This record gives sequence, structure tokens and C-alpha cells, in this order.
Amino acid sequence: MGVMKGITIKLPETTLRRLKRQSRETGRSVAALVRERVEAPLDRSSRSVYAMTSDLAGSLAGGRRAATNARRRFRRS
Repeated sequence: MGVMKGITIKLPETTLRRLKRQSRETGRSVAALVRERVEAPLDRSSRSVYAMTSDLAGSLAGGRRAATNARRRFRRS
């Protein structure tokens, strides 16, 4: 596995409780359980979320500036 980068997700309280319970039962971290689910196929005939989106990684080019417009251009006369 290469360099890993973090993300933040918001989950319903019930989902988080279920993940924490499974974490205690299996001795694995919540992050490991989430990674496993993201990389797992949704069913036998489909690909994982990672597999479906991996070809998009790095496909967008652009500068390092924020994608917001300069407010000066939108002043009212």
C-alpha cells in the first residue's frame, strides 16, 4: 500500500456505534473497518468504490489557488 491520505466523513450515530462495536469484537480499528468496506465490492457483480473511482485520481489539473472568484469583480455599481 502506498502513501495514505486522510479524509473526514460524517456518519449517523447508529452507524458509528455499530463500527465501534465491531472494532472491539474484531480487535481492528474503526479506520481499518471503513477502509475494508470502501475497497470491498458492493456485490459479486460490481466493483468496489475504490475500483470505480481510481481512474479519476489525478485526472483534474489546475492551479493551487482556491476555486473561488475574486469578490472585486462582482461589486455593484
